[in-house]
Amino acid sequence: MMLKTPAEWGDQQVSILDLFGTFPGELGQDKAAVDQAVADTATTTRIGQDFAEGKAMEERGTSTFFEDGEQLDLNSLTDLTDPFGRAIAN
Repeated sequence: MMLKTPAEWGDQQVSILDLFGTFPGELGQDKAAVDQAVADTATTTRIGQDFAEGKAMEERGTSTFFEDGEQLDLNSLTDLTDPFGRAIAN
């Protein structure tokens, strides 16, 4: 859902919780359980930790991929698939 609608939510300066709140139902998930998880302070804490880690690793945005702690420079599909292939082979 998110990958199909980035124009609706990307780079927003206002809450988009209402839009994201429609996704669980559209995907057949328990909306009440999702709402509870979103409201949980543990979720907010985890998001903050992930954000700080991404900032420390100099993420450029969604999606940013790393191999062994090194950010991948993606210019072609093989720039992504080759590292995964090597990791699986090892």
